[in-house]
Amino acid sequence: MSIYSSDRNFTDYVHKHLTTPLIYKYLGWTEKEMDATELQFMDMNEGVDYIFEDRNGKTIKVQERFRDNFYQKYNDCTLRYRRDKNADLSKHESEFYKIKADYLIYGITNGSKNIHERHILTDFIKYVIVDLTVLYDKIQKGLIIMQRGLNVSDIKQQKMIVPIKDNFDNSSSFVAFDINQLQNLFGQDKIIKNQKGYL
Repeated sequence: MSIYSSDRNFTDYVHKHLTTPLIYKYLGWTEKEMDATELQFMDMNEGVDYIFEDRNGKTIKVQERFRDNFYQKYNDCTLRYRRDKNADLSKHESEFYKIKADYLIYGITNGSKNIHERHILTDFIKYVIVDLTVLYDKIQKGLIIMQRGLNVSDIKQQKMIVPIKDNFDNSSSFVAFDINQLQNLFGQDKIIKNQKGYL
């Protein structure tokens, strides 16, 4: 199974067994039926995993990212940033550059990602719903700045400096946004729609 297929398989499992009953039902969001090929295209090219309608019939595009309980010590959410070592130049810019989702749903499950242990997943240790429209507005205004060489986010002169970090296999990089700092700096703009266990 490819890395993409493995990640997608885990996302789909958590989506069905945890996110739908524990998050979307509470929000009143109803998932729209979509063609599987179209959804895969949107995932790989627009950073959109699922499409919903809220109680007022408004369309909502969602990116989901889930981690197993190994990551519970971290207080951030991440987006894939670059794949500069990919032979295909068109794939160097990752989801950070192409994402068209309205919200990022980022959660840490209470069990393992291992396919043979998923049946023990019953809840999220923590999750956060980040309004990506607000996040990217702050980035475009220079209030959130990406920088290499950092281990954690920092706040300097009311600006959030977030780390660009390489994955362990060195195949790609990601940016990590500290949830407490997002709330402290931009909470008045409702950058965090909902959360459990982060704040």
